[in-house]
Amino acid sequence: MNKIFLWGNLKFKLILSLIFSLTLSLVLFLLFQATGEDILERYLTKTSFIEKQEQLTISEFEKYVSENNLTLNDHDKIAKWIRETKYVNVYIYKDNKLIYATDGYTTATEDSGLLLNPHLRSDPQFSYIQFSDAEVQIYMECFFEYKYYYIVTISGVVISFLFFIVIMLFFINKKTSYIGVLENEIKILEGGDLTYRITIKGNDELSSLAQSINEMRKSFIERLENEEQARIANSDLVTAMSHDLRTPLTALVGYLDIIHFKKYQTDEAFNKYIHNSREKAYQIKHLSDKLFEYFTVFNTEDNDLEYEQFDGIQLIGQLIDEQLLLLDNNGFQFELTPYNIPFHMDVHLISIRRVLDNLFSNIIKYADKLKPVKINYDVKDDLLFINIENAVIKEAANVSSTGIGMKTCQKIIEKHKGQIAVTSTKEFYSIQISLPLRRPTHDGKLTPID
Repeated sequence: MNKIFLWGNLKFKLILSLIFSLTLSLVLFLLFQATGEDILERYLTKTSFIEKQEQLTISEFEKYVSENNLTLNDHDKIAKWIRETKYVNVYIYKDNKLIYATDGYTTATEDSGLLLNPHLRSDPQFSYIQFSDAEVQIYMECFFEYKYYYIVTISGVVISFLFFIVIMLFFINKKTSYIGVLENEIKILEGGDLTYRITIKGNDELSSLAQSINEMRKSFIERLENEEQARIANSDLVTAMSHDLRTPLTALVGYLDIIHFKKYQTDEAFNKYIHNSREKAYQIKHLSDKLFEYFTVFNTEDNDLEYEQFDGIQLIGQLIDEQLLLLDNNGFQFELTPYNIPFHMDVHLISIRRVLDNLFSNIIKYADKLKPVKINYDVKDDLLFINIENAVIKEAANVSSTGIGMKTCQKIIEKHKGQIAVTSTKEFYSIQISLPLRRPTHDGKLTPID
């Protein structure tokens, strides 16, 4: 398992916190136990606390015997008192002979005739008690110090357990607090404030989740911005096209009204209105074709284009030759500088032909026929560069255009992972197109360039 991933794993951190808490709690318990026992031992040694407890217990037993009028044969009642009192053993002697013991050896002592040890008479735990049927000697063994040792042990366990809970709650609270922060910040995003940045803390799954939410937020903002730009662009396009279509359409309606209501004077005027109507109709058709072309390209996803591999020399040569023939038929001069080293490329043929059709169509509209159109193409750094340059007629500045053709060309080139650059002045207009090629691999195959 990757070390970075392991340290950033929330489950692993929880296990570490659990081990850490248990270790600290165990150390605390041992320290508390050792310190408590030491303090308790010193206190019991230096004081007469235990002796007082023993004397008090003997007095309580004597009172119990007196109040309940016990006889020497009431073993069950004696045993009951001992069970309730705890930490004591009682030995009863009559005539210096053991007749009752709570350590389980009563029968054995009776059979053996165990006698009272004379040294016990001087022990503070030795006493005489009057039963209802006889006066006896009792020796009471007390173990009250164990009671307090048990209290120290139980207190140590409780304190250590509480310490363990506090440490675990501290760790869990940090994570739950962070989860609460994430919840509140996500609600801010839900409220529409996409500019709010999600807080990132630590390096576990929660911080990774926060990072992912931030990335998703940025992607969503970018998408909204792109959609807004597209909406504005489409709105501007519709506005421009509406204006460009309305002008010839108004003229066409005017001409048709003149023809329909026979407001012309001569057949020559009639033919002129027919001719003008056709011109305006073709103009409207041309604009609508451009609009359709724009939406066809801009509403197509990148993966919708089917690319084919071509020999670059043959493909570009054929496409350029088609356009040169068009220039020649329209009375243009041209200068061509071809590239003769073989190369290959992946293109969508119809789209690339549309780019060249648009570019050379603009040349025919706006270029100066008195000066040659310069065309050259070259390969550098696995890129094909196509350069076209022409002089501009003076009337070109007065010609209105929606720019749909150039936007279409730019979109097509971008779909091919290429670029298009335009340089325009009052006198000259030039375009440079760059397209990626296929590079050869070590086995001689061709690999597409990203």
